Amino acid sequence: MRILISGLIAFVIWSFFSTWLYTDVLRHAARKPEPVQAVPVPKISVADSLLEINAMMPEDLVICFEFDKFKLKPTPQFESGLTEFKDWLDKYPESVLLVTGHTDLIGTREYNQKLGMERARATQKYLETKGFPSSRMIVESRGEDEPVAGYIKAEDRAKNRRTVISIKK
Repeated sequence: MRILISGLIAFVIWSFFSTWLYTDVLRHAARKPEPVQAVPVPKISVADSLLEINAMMPEDLVICFEFDKFKLKPTPQFESGLTEFKDWLDKYPESVLLVTGHTDLIGTREYNQKLGMERARATQKYLETKGFPSSRMIVESRGEDEPVAGYIKAEDRAKNRRTVISIKK
């Protein structure tokens, strides 16, 4: 019985030793290092150029309105922003302006949708007087659906009564 136990112990030790010898020593020694080929990386990819174009794109212009009104009162800041949009449209003829009218929560949904459209159309007419072609404008109303501020304070409701001019991507 001692002989069987000794033989079993010797066999287990030999198994571990031969496995280690094969996997760590002999197998790695037989492997030849493979040459690594350098893959040329393009300097400018399409995604990078799109990011650059989006970074150069003028920021959205916001025009605020009085409660229940759609009469446009342009500010000097608004006027200077329009020149950026005009330059952008001249440089990228496939671009279009997106004019979106918004309202606050006061009033029915249907009325606010209509008032938002009237604000967007008033802005569109003003842009046309400044030389923007109507064929390159998309006019829409979001009504009360996309607020940028709360509805508790009067100042927050005033921020929601707006028209946003942006470049359609």
